[in-house]
Amino acid sequence: AGRGLFATQPCSPSATLFTVPGKALINTRTLAAIYPGGSLKNLTAVQQISMHLLLHRPAGDADSADPAFGPYISTMPRDFDSHPLTWLRRLENATQMDPLRTEETLLKCMSPSTRSALQLLWSRFQEDWNMVRNLSLLTTSSRPEVMRTNSESIPGFYTDYLWGWLNVNTRCIYYPLRDPPSDKDNLTLCPILDFANHGVSSAQIIPQIQALKNRRPGSHINEGNYAFTSGADGLEPDSQLFLRYGGHANKTLLVEYGFVSCISPDAIAAGDFRGEVDVQDIIEDMLSDRPDGDWLRKTLEEEGYWGDWTLDSSPPPAHPSYRLITTLRLCQLVGESVGSEGASSSSEAVVQIWRDVLNGQRDVISVQNEVQWRESLRIMCETIQQRAQTGLRDTVSALPGADGWSAWMRGNILTLWREELEVATGVIDSLNAGEEY
Repeated sequence: AGRGLFATQPCSPSATLFTVPGKALINTRTLAAIYPGGSLKNLTAVQQISMHLLLHRPAGDADSADPAFGPYISTMPRDFDSHPLTWLRRLENATQMDPLRTEETLLKCMSPSTRSALQLLWSRFQEDWNMVRNLSLLTTSSRPEVMRTNSESIPGFYTDYLWGWLNVNTRCIYYPLRDPPSDKDNLTLCPILDFANHGVSSAQIIPQIQALKNRRPGSHINEGNYAFTSGADGLEPDSQLFLRYGGHANKTLLVEYGFVSCISPDAIAAGDFRGEVDVQDIIEDMLSDRPDGDWLRKTLEEEGYWGDWTLDSSPPPAHPSYRLITTLRLCQLVGESVGSEGASSSSEAVVQIWRDVLNGQRDVISVQNEVQWRESLRIMCETIQQRAQTGLRDTVSALPGADGWSAWMRGNILTLWREELEVATGVIDSLNAGEEY
């Protein structure tokens, strides 16, 4: 696993494992003391923390010179060569004389939904970089190697900012600094904890924020020390301490964090396989071939049902998401009543039947509609099966001499294709069994 956090002795349930002082965390509150005068007030937490890491990235194998968080920054990964976002950055500079065949090949091996998710992540990074790149701090920093002219520094800053941004994106955890609790800036980097790897099931580390004594009534802000306790089962010596990063699908884990959770044959056989397939590209392709595709999209957007369509293996039986069922019902219902010129008054009346199902005023549109959308689901799953088998074959034959991180990442991509195949097959099995969703 490379890095990890392990118990050196037995720990009883709910025992305090370690406590990190609030001042040792890297977040908007601790950075405000380092950059006074509101110089960072227009930046988000991700942008602020990433910029600080950029300015204090260790050179080579040396330690970070940051007087505030140097020891912590020195423990962070020195590179993210295996992360797909780094491949996109490198491909920007690739030339015919110096092509990046490994990165380009791995990207081509990914499924369409994975590549789309990666492009969204790249856009997020670019938006953050565009907010940071023109700060005067990037040309007036006290760090000697950063004291360069703007034209010289920007390329180096760009690479260093990506390194800082990936540390933030893969390591930040929730920390309530602002109300409401859902504020996007309620996050922090936390030393020691970021050694913990992701656990698919229950976590062995439970975060406990120590509340401030003078907290305003009704406020959710804590800003106190961060304590971490053991889980309900305690810990045995030499056991690894896992932290559950969230209930993410493997596609999300690969794009956001650069790894996937293994698919256990025993879990598949036991029906405890948590697989997911994003079918956004398939639905979009299906609608693009229909004369009423634009109108269908507009209707789904207006009703809040555009996107986030998945096939899921858990909880069993394997099934389409409700959003996907709803979309397929509409696609089968609307046909002859909508032409290439858009919606007619009669089509609106037909769609109202679909809305009645959404509102709970009727169970289904019709028996025929149920048969039709289930058959369209079967065709979709067969398409996914064929695509996954092709993806597996092509990925296995790609990079035959791969080793190190490239071989490991090829294995991750293979896992994603196996997941698509298993989930699609499971949904077909449930259709054959006449399961009601």
